[in-house]
Amino acid sequence: MVRKNKIIIILISIVVIVGAFLIFYNIQNKSSQPPTISISEEEWDFGKIKEDERPVHIFSIKNTGKEELIISRVRSSCGCAATMLSSDNIQPGKSAELKVTFNPTGYNGLVKKDIYIESNDPQLPKTKITVITEVEPIPSPKAFLSSSQWDLGLISQGNLPTFTFTIENKGELDLIIDKIDASEYIQYGTEMPLTILPGEKQEVTFTYDSSQHELGEVRESVRIYCNDPRRKAFSLRIDGYIKEKPAPTVSISPVGTSFNLTTDSEGETIGRFILENSGEERIKITSIKTSADYLIPLVSEIELNSGEKENLQVILLRDKISDKIEEGEIKEFLYLTVAIPIVINK
Repeated sequence: MVRKNKIIIILISIVVIVGAFLIFYNIQNKSSQPPTISISEEEWDFGKIKEDERPVHIFSIKNTGKEELIISRVRSSCGCAATMLSSDNIQPGKSAELKVTFNPTGYNGLVKKDIYIESNDPQLPKTKITVITEVEPIPSPKAFLSSSQWDLGLISQGNLPTFTFTIENKGELDLIIDKIDASEYIQYGTEMPLTILPGEKQEVTFTYDSSQHELGEVRESVRIYCNDPRRKAFSLRIDGYIKEKPAPTVSISPVGTSFNLTTDSEGETIGRFILENSGEERIKITSIKTSADYLIPLVSEIELNSGEKENLQVILLRDKISDKIEEGEIKEFLYLTVAIPIVINK
């Protein structure tokens, strides 16, 4: 009986030792054969394609290791190469499909893009594949705008600044400007649709009506729509600041003049004035008169641009005043009538 128990104990010990050995062996074997990534091609050439084509290639990613392969990230160097992975977790001996779709819009000639794959493969945690193609452009219009920003600067309310920019067609087909979206403050005289032939340019002029715009900062944009397949719409940004419009100002110097009949020469005597427009808008003096028929202005009206000066001469006819003055002095006046614009909006 004792002998039989010893045999049982020995057999149990052998089983325990063998089991422990097998467990240790499996652990060692697994640690020596981790997940391993294997990709069907490191590089794929789509060949020559048209700009409106969307070629597709499917790469095969296989796990040749003994543990689960986990794909943590797939990243393309360009949005033109879109990727789709069938599975992030790949069991030993199994494969997953990586679908790559290339969009050649905007490209011309040889194009080369990389796709990066990150996984838990300890030997190759980050690898890459490359797609190559040669893009043959299809005939189309190509729109180019000479400027994308209009800086109004500091303007007074009521000013009408203008801005002219150029639209150029660098393509092989007619460029058609379908429409222009702008606010009620922006006006243009170009009729839509506007056709620009290949290689030609067209100027467009905008006028900004600040008369109804509130005081302060201006931030707006104009959207221009066309048939360029690469750029269906482009924007013109408008920035500036509107201040309150200053009142029209006319200065006169001297503010009066005098004639001395004793010392002045015989015949005609001339008095001189200087008129100056110190405002921002043009001023029109529509009538220049005096209070007496012996004081004659040499001009009947004057227009003054901003900052402009003009001489005004008044002649005294001595022969007409001699019988009207006996002693002392006579005070007469010079009358100026200024035209002030009145704007009426619908």
